[in-house]
Amino acid sequence: MRSVRQILKENWPQYLKRHAATYHQKREIQKMVDCSKNSCNSRICSSCGKRYADTWSQNLKDNLHPAPCRHVVLTAPSLLRPILRDWNNLNILLQSSRDFFRICSQINS
Repeated sequence: MRSVRQILKENWPQYLKRHAATYHQKREIQKMVDCSKNSCNSRICSSCGKRYADTWSQNLKDNLHPAPCRHVVLTAPSLLRPILRDWNNLNILLQSSRDFFRICSQINS
């Protein structure tokens, strides 16, 4: 079975003849194509990208407070949005929300 690296290595030059690619796209593809045992650190490389994602995920796991739910979305009515564009007002809302959820977690534990 051919790898993504092999497919790109064989087809990337022909692709570039027909399509425009940015400097960053060319750089990332070239890093991945040239990658072998050494780490190219390209996000699109199937081996280096996986290693990077695993390290990032473990780092998050190690540094986040253990909780059953970590994702909260606060929405504000359109009437309040101009007020919340002021960083001080937004900070007050976020601190109040944080305090509220801390109290809720203490009540539930």
